[in-house]
Amino acid sequence: MKRYQYLDVARGFGLLLVIISHSCGLSRFLINYYIPLFFVVSGYIYKEGRSYKENIEHKAKRLLIPYFGYSAVLLAVYVLMGRTLAETKASAFGILYSRYCLYDTTVVKDNVYLFTVANGAMWYLTAFFAASLVYHLVIDRCLSDRKFLIGTLIVLTAITMALADIPVLLPWSIDLACVGTIFMIAGTLLGRAQFFEKKWNIPLIAAVFVIYILTSCLDPGINMSIREYGIYGAFSVPFFIIVGLTGSLLCIWFGKLIENTAPGRFIAYVGKNTIFLLAFHIFALEVVERIASKFIAIPVPGGAVVPFVLYHALRITAAVLGCLAFSEILNRLKKRLRRKTR
Repeated sequence: MKRYQYLDVARGFGLLLVIISHSCGLSRFLINYYIPLFFVVSGYIYKEGRSYKENIEHKAKRLLIPYFGYSAVLLAVYVLMGRTLAETKASAFGILYSRYCLYDTTVVKDNVYLFTVANGAMWYLTAFFAASLVYHLVIDRCLSDRKFLIGTLIVLTAITMALADIPVLLPWSIDLACVGTIFMIAGTLLGRAQFFEKKWNIPLIAAVFVIYILTSCLDPGINMSIREYGIYGAFSVPFFIIVGLTGSLLCIWFGKLIENTAPGRFIAYVGKNTIFLLAFHIFALEVVERIASKFIAIPVPGGAVVPFVLYHALRITAAVLGCLAFSEILNRLKKRLRRKTR
């Protein structure tokens, strides 16, 4: 399979935005698209030839084994840190349910929060698996039958809108599976057209940028992880799809622009370690904050700008580099084990 360096850059950049937002928050103009981006990139590199069973088995190995394995590690760490049996059971249930919280945050104020062992970002792994169950069911026919493609996109959008306002957030983000599939199909269509291999089209890029800014302004309040598509309830879904697609295009173009630079190569390396960073960056941020709090007063939002920015820049850098170092150690250990078993 051909590896597109700029897709690794885009994925790495999206992940860095996730980590920054979890550390100190970000403008909605930077965070509205970073989850759809991963679906689009996955769809872009789709290759035909595998059966449905083979595709799902591949996704299960890539997504579910890390999800449950890394979740178990975090759960064990928090048990060693003094979690009670009741808290541990609640955290274990949260891992099985795989959702940040139980209820729609716009409807229920007294919510039940499920990710309590610094695993809040790992909802994406099971969400992506749930979307893959739908995507691999329809993608090959979508590519060969235009009428089926259009009908599928309409049905997926309608289902997403029907599920948008139910009070309970469904396990494994099943309620996001259809909109995730839309982003993956869009990515596949872009890949078939070799969209990002073409010459730069500045007017098109400018038009996409304008559409992204306008739709982001028209429909604020997007947070895909808790099924918030914007301020219009179910009618926000089309806006969200446009925001997710246009933002993903801009991010991938940015990746293509810097792919051969030193920062681009580092960000691509981050993109190649997406799952490990996704699993452990919140814990790493917490560790850095606990250590820092013993030596300094942690800057708070609304205070002095320079200390706040400097602290979070150092916090994020330490967390990312620490995770990458552990990921590299694990990868080398895996290679040694494979050599021994041959």
